Amino acid sequence: MSKAIPPVKQDVIQCPRPDAVRMKGIIGKRFELSRLNRLRCQEEYFLLWPFQEHCPIGYGYHQPHPEITLGDWHGEYIGTWVSSASLVAWNTGDIELSVKINALVRDWLATQEKDGYLGTYDEKDRWKSWDVWVQAHNLIGLLTYYHYTGREDILKAAIRVADRVLKDFGPGKRPLHKTGPHRGMASSAILEPLIWLYWETGDKRYLEFGRWLVDEDWEQPDGPRLISSLLSGLGVAGVPHPKGIEMLIDFAGLLELYRATGEERYLKTVLVAWEDIVRNHLYITGSASTGEYFTPDFVLRNDGVFRIGETCVTMGWMYLNLSLGKLTGEARFFDMVEQSLYNHLLGAQSPDGRGWAYYVGLRDSKRYRWHTDPECCPSRGTRMLALMPLYVFGVDNEGIVVNFYEKSEATLTLNSGVEVKIEQETSYPFDGEVLLKFALKEPSYFTVRLRLPGWCEKYEVRLNDEPIETFVDARGYIVVDRVWCNGDTLRMNMDMPVRAVIDKFGNNLRVAFMRGPLVFAADSSYLPERCLLDDIVVLLDPIEPTKNIRVLKDENMDTVHLVVPVIFVEPNKGRDVWRGERYCVLTRRNGEKKIIKHIELVPFFEAGNKDPSCYLGGVSRHIEPVINITYQVWLPYIWA
Repeated sequence: MSKAIPPVKQDVIQCPRPDAVRMKGIIGKRFELSRLNRLRCQEEYFLLWPFQEHCPIGYGYHQPHPEITLGDWHGEYIGTWVSSASLVAWNTGDIELSVKINALVRDWLATQEKDGYLGTYDEKDRWKSWDVWVQAHNLIGLLTYYHYTGREDILKAAIRVADRVLKDFGPGKRPLHKTGPHRGMASSAILEPLIWLYWETGDKRYLEFGRWLVDEDWEQPDGPRLISSLLSGLGVAGVPHPKGIEMLIDFAGLLELYRATGEERYLKTVLVAWEDIVRNHLYITGSASTGEYFTPDFVLRNDGVFRIGETCVTMGWMYLNLSLGKLTGEARFFDMVEQSLYNHLLGAQSPDGRGWAYYVGLRDSKRYRWHTDPECCPSRGTRMLALMPLYVFGVDNEGIVVNFYEKSEATLTLNSGVEVKIEQETSYPFDGEVLLKFALKEPSYFTVRLRLPGWCEKYEVRLNDEPIETFVDARGYIVVDRVWCNGDTLRMNMDMPVRAVIDKFGNNLRVAFMRGPLVFAADSSYLPERCLLDDIVVLLDPIEPTKNIRVLKDENMDTVHLVVPVIFVEPNKGRDVWRGERYCVLTRRNGEKKIIKHIELVPFFEAGNKDPSCYLGGVSRHIEPVINITYQVWLPYIWA
């Protein structure tokens, strides 16, 4: 659907329509499970109730059933669900899901008031808490649904939502940062969809509001001060209120404002934050945050008791990188998405697609939330999967861009007007071979770019089964440009050795293992009887650390495990310190028993899934009882 106002800064990579790509690999399977077992099964009551009844501020903490928290920020869920479901129905042609969306949107918009307000608060409680945050998610849902259906009444409803916000906030009106939590960062989520509305309508009020928000309102003494803090070198942990997901959403909005204005300061702010997160705040599995906040530099705790790796933050980080990737055309941003996707995001989704974990530690036991109250993390995790078909392939000014390696089919229209059908065959991320098959009506000259993952040091490209010379451009893509014909094939083989990884700033005398983009973990379900995770020490070859590690491939290529040599150490325990059996004196080292065995390490996204307790669900996001540690990533090691 064409925009009334084109961006000043055009994206280097254009996304295809949601129905242009079908994913059939591991991401496609998780996408399908999410469609069948989450989106289709969502009970409308939990989404509509706050809008139909209106909830007082703080509702959910003091009601008789605190597991059903429908007040405050919970109004965001319906917009997120409508956005996710619209993208999935668009991609798959799911009639049942489409009917469900239509009915839900009808009942939702029936609650919109005459002045345009579409929210969960009575008039006396408006603009005091999470109200604008909810309006932002309303707009995201309505605008996605509008693009899916083309219905002008939906666009008009979205305009009424936005105009109700602008009636009270903006230059010469009320400050936005005083309306909600986290120094106004939650309310600032309205920035991104307001710029979308500017592009749709050409109404400059939305653009002017965005400029006022980031240049004036943010920089008030009690505001979030994101731009000034980051450009002065404070980093994301040094801003006045380093709340993870709200900050990442605001960065995404700032990128939209950059697209609309070309103001380099906005892009620079986001890139400074990106560099800081990558260097100082990112877990090896591609998430960040402790207790939902960015922590001081290098403070990356592993244990789940610290509530690390919030799924909202994982999604927010991926979403920001997708936006940066298509804006700049640089592969490094899609590398970040890949790292999060195959590790922390899939690690947060239950294998049946129904539940999501709120937090996922690196030494933890999982809790998949299975109840129908959608919550923020399950909602955002579902939305990220719904977005993925838009980014597997892209189109730039020279041809086709392959961003992600996923068994898939696509029909792409190049900027020249040429239509190309592509079939991608691969077992990635379990195997490094990718085969692309091209179908064209007539020969056509264009460029194909293949993202070279940052972890890949050795690769080979073959055109029609013949090796060819290629080069990697400044954006990080392997470039193949030629006249393409119907039936041409392009094969890439990426070497996938096992890598032993150490942490220079923590996890002393511990090692993690990676292969391709996958991080591996020791899982208690795969340990010998009567052995605990804390009993194992990995044996590394002093010359070639991973020499004695074997790769164990599933015959269906649905997973891959590592077989690692370890020592189980059982100390020779002396007499009791006092009466009882818990504490005893450690005797000489030669008295301990050392047993050399081999154990299987599993991909992080599989870790903990065999333990029945992970399916017990949870009630409160703030109460995550760790019954027992079922997996861990960082393992002690010695040289063999």
